[in-house]
Amino acid sequence: MNDLVSVEGVQTYLRAQGIETWVFGGWGEELRGLIRPRDHADLDLLYPAPGWDRVDRLDLDWIEGKRFPWKRAFVLEGTVVELFLVERDEDGWYTALQRRVHRWPADTLASRGHLRVASPAALASFRHSYRVDAAA
Repeated sequence: MNDLVSVEGVQTYLRAQGIETWVFGGWGEELRGLIRPRDHADLDLLYPAPGWDRVDRLDLDWIEGKRFPWKRAFVLEGTVVELFLVERDEDGWYTALQRRVHRWPADTLASRGHLRVASPAALASFRHSYRVDAAA
């Protein structure tokens, strides 16, 4: 999963199914210039929605071992894609992970256009919280 055409193709496919997503994780960091270009094992996408109903109706090559309340994963044209559910409450955007709730910055989903990428602040906040969790 190492080319931008594949990233765009996955987002375009999902958009055609009514699923709007924002690139994050390693690809998001690379596209925002926060890390140097490198090989990527998968594609992480944020999916803002009240739940998984729309996604779960898709006929995809699901990875059952990565099916959680906060995440779904599938393989599309040889690419492992992980969707992270981003919900909204009175305090803003959040993802209810297994051990904690990650609160996203207000500008997380601010990008528009064909290729949507999570904000630099969102990428940094998630990376920091991931490292804190790993150290615990």
